[in-house]
Amino acid sequence: MTGFGRGEAEENGMRVTAEIRSLNNRYFDFIQRAPRSLQNYESELRELCRRHVERGRLTLLLTETRSASAPPSLRFDPSLAGHYAELLRVLSQSLALNDEVKLSHLLAFPELLAAPEDGEVSQMLLRLAMAATEKALAELQRMRGAEGQALATDMKNRLEFISQATDEIEQYQKTLPARTLEKMKERLGRLSLPDNFDPYRLELELALLVDRMDITEECVRLRSHLAQSLETLEAPPAGAGKRLGFLLQELNREANTIASKTACLDISRLTVRIREEIEKLREQVQNIE
Repeated sequence: MTGFGRGEAEENGMRVTAEIRSLNNRYFDFIQRAPRSLQNYESELRELCRRHVERGRLTLLLTETRSASAPPSLRFDPSLAGHYAELLRVLSQSLALNDEVKLSHLLAFPELLAAPEDGEVSQMLLRLAMAATEKALAELQRMRGAEGQALATDMKNRLEFISQATDEIEQYQKTLPARTLEKMKERLGRLSLPDNFDPYRLELELALLVDRMDITEECVRLRSHLAQSLETLEAPPAGAGKRLGFLLQELNREANTIASKTACLDISRLTVRIREEIEKLREQVQNIE
């Protein structure tokens, strides 16, 4: 499900801001965009997001700001800089360049200015990133929860339509075997049958044929899957999305079986509508956790 969340955390003049955007995806997909100072914490932040979100494409954007009271973000090594300056002077003299060593020459060596290797600062940055992401996830979940309620209402309406269609199918089924048997007998009566045919054997074969067209068992299973789907939406357990996906698969299987067994045009039309609703439900359930 889609959503957005934002969170901030601050300590000792250092502030980390986290923004999370979620898009529909049947699997968990995580993307992090962060400054260099926060890039090393991707695995911890991914695991944190995974504990809150099972499905969805999450994009986590981290930013860091520091006030004057914050620990320095760069360190300078004066002894190493003096060593480099001496090397540059020797090189200039050996090449008869007569150039003076300037600060701009030393800045060409990135190792002279680097982030301080301070374990406490690193731990503080990790704490701030985790805290800010936690707050962003809480806001994201509130937005996703509101969308989930609307989605559940829509799915319940579609399941109710399938239930009503099943009612109509069962009404047609009540008189269908008798009407089918009468039509077959009528058609057989117009045929020229041999004098030695066995009428009792013919009755038996017709009865077996009509019995194979019975869809009572399929309708019972259809209702059972509908009841379990509604129960899952009313009180979603862990992994509700996968459970609903399985139930919709079984609903579709029963609808297909009914369509293949029936010779009634009205029932065939209803099974088409049922399968259309199931397909819409299957698209929606991919976003449910």
